Amino acid sequence: MRIGIPRVLMYYKLFPLWSTFLQELGMEVVTSDDEVYHILRRGVRYYEDSCLPLKLLIPHSQSLVGKVDAIFLPRLISLEGHYILCPKFRGAPDVLRLAFKNKLEIWDGVIDMRQGRKGLRDFFLDVVKRTGIDPQKVRQAYQRGEERYRTFRRELTDRINTMRTEEIFNPTLPTLAVPAKDYQFQVAIVGRPYNLFDPFINKDLLALAKGWETKIVTSDIISPEEKERMVSPLSKEIYWETGREIVGSILYFADQGDADGIIFVTSFKCGIDALMQEFLKRTVGTNRKGNIPFMTLTFDEHTTLEGVRTRMEAFLDLIDQRKEHEG
Repeated sequence: MRIGIPRVLMYYKLFPLWSTFLQELGMEVVTSDDEVYHILRRGVRYYEDSCLPLKLLIPHSQSLVGKVDAIFLPRLISLEGHYILCPKFRGAPDVLRLAFKNKLEIWDGVIDMRQGRKGLRDFFLDVVKRTGIDPQKVRQAYQRGEERYRTFRRELTDRINTMRTEEIFNPTLPTLAVPAKDYQFQVAIVGRPYNLFDPFINKDLLALAKGWETKIVTSDIISPEEKERMVSPLSKEIYWETGREIVGSILYFADQGDADGIIFVTSFKCGIDALMQEFLKRTVGTNRKGNIPFMTLTFDEHTTLEGVRTRMEAFLDLIDQRKEHEG
């Protein structure tokens, strides 16, 4: 059986887990390809008032029609166990059904880890119902997926700094060690995974940064405990799972001085990020290590490569000037 996974949204976080899980069940995993960009030129009828990452779900999925037997799109509510993801994630399978008019099966079992391991029960039952595979085998396959996922996360910084952006989430490619060399800059780039790693959305920001002898670090190098330590004293609770990670990571980098500069990558029309952006603008400059350069890059379908390049050049010049002043 051929199962399609659109290269969009949480593909850029969970694909190593999902691909291993499905392959352990004997499935052939197929991801969307460059045909999506031909579909995009014709326009997207759905998610007109949403951020670009959500708009991309439809064309990526449409590019898989005729190539797969089903689309794998779990209904994600919570991944970490205490807080929730953007509510539009849980409605994404329904929008996709509307677009497909039920012409293609969609595997949309619920994942809600606020219930602990019970939060996977509905997801497992959905897979069992669709495949007839023994429930114990489904659980074992998922455990192997989790093992692969943990290994992948440990290797992610090396993959970011040694691979082309489109190769980072290809589990068949081995991880390479970052060469021992003097980087001119070390920059923390923080944001939702699909904003960070989808080169169509961010005009391949990672490749641009590496072209200027920049080592990239992300929130993955920070332990969950440290992120939570930075967020817990805040006067207002952050209920959004990825939002807590972003704020905790940026405050950590600002507090610890582990990067020469910090870039917050977001998408236009993301209300959650818009609120965080204003808070971070006011907060990062008051860190104990001094005024670390901080920049927000907001992307939508009208963003140009030239505009991103110009802002990156100015940002790295600012870091360079700060280094010279301190030196």
